[in-house]
Amino acid sequence: MELFNRDNLPDMYAKTLWMNPDNEYVFNQNIVEYDMQSASLSISRRFKLMPKDVIDKWERMPKDQRTKLVGLKQKDDKEFSQNIIGGILRTRKEFIETNNIKPEEIVTLHSDALMFIQKHDIVDKIHGVPFVKKNNWTSYIRYGRVEMFYNDGVVDYKGIPKQMLQQHTLGMCTYILKVFQLIEDGDTEEAFAYISKFQKQYLQGKLPEYFYNSFGKTGKYVSENLKLCAFIANIMLRELR
Repeated sequence: MELFNRDNLPDMYAKTLWMNPDNEYVFNQNIVEYDMQSASLSISRRFKLMPKDVIDKWERMPKDQRTKLVGLKQKDDKEFSQNIIGGILRTRKEFIETNNIKPEEIVTLHSDALMFIQKHDIVDKIHGVPFVKKNNWTSYIRYGRVEMFYNDGVVDYKGIPKQMLQQHTLGMCTYILKVFQLIEDGDTEEAFAYISKFQKQYLQGKLPEYFYNSFGKTGKYVSENLKLCAFIANIMLRELR
């Protein structure tokens, strides 16, 4: 039994990971994240992928134990695994349609998680599958596969390993945080003065050493970080001109 036929559907419905190419950055909006609660368990229950007594047993387990057990089941049983994926995509699509979320309002979709610009109240249960509001942000920038979500002085990163991110805590992360704040404030003069001074000091090698760690991937640190600086400068030009 095929739970979800992806043929001839737009990528936002057919792919488990979809980053909206038209929303590479978003500022001063109500960006929310809704996650499908206990997705594998909820989908198994909705579509009766396992006997009820087995699903009930899974539900009583501690989360870590249940996650491990269901993960092993998906690894060993390819049909079960495909049905979980199909059930998640089908339910995610129904969440989008039920809540009349327009394509241009979607920021990014991560399997059972949806990040979108919320314009109205949300129906948070789809055919018995609960969705939980997990995060709230006001701005977003995507650089390659790295996603940056900002709210109230804090940037949340997705798509970059935590270990790699740690080496940027005092360096490029402080620059990115300042950029978010400047764009949200809308002070054009201060914003361009800041990035101009930063890039000049960067090129002259006057910044602390930790600013020169390659951001997001390995490579020649100077050229890679200059690409990021140029990318951010272009965003500022579009948003603040």
